[in-house]
Amino acid sequence: MTREEQERHDKLVAIGSELDDLYFSGRLDFDGFKSLLTRAIAAAGPDHEGLEMFCHFARGEGWWDWMMQEIQKAPSTC
Repeated sequence: MTREEQERHDKLVAIGSELDDLYFSGRLDFDGFKSLLTRAIAAAGPDHEGLEMFCHFARGEGWWDWMMQEIQKAPSTC
């Protein structure tokens, strides 16, 4: 793993930990979900497999649709 890949991985792990913390504490709302996904896209790009972690949490009304739109409109890093 290159240094850049490691940095991206570390950022996603930190974001994933925040996502888990909010979810398990019952405080994950749409604004928090949006904020974390936006940070993850900025850190890793919309085509990074690490974004799959958000699929499990996209449960609220309209969350999935919003998530897919954000991923599709972000410029690809490939």
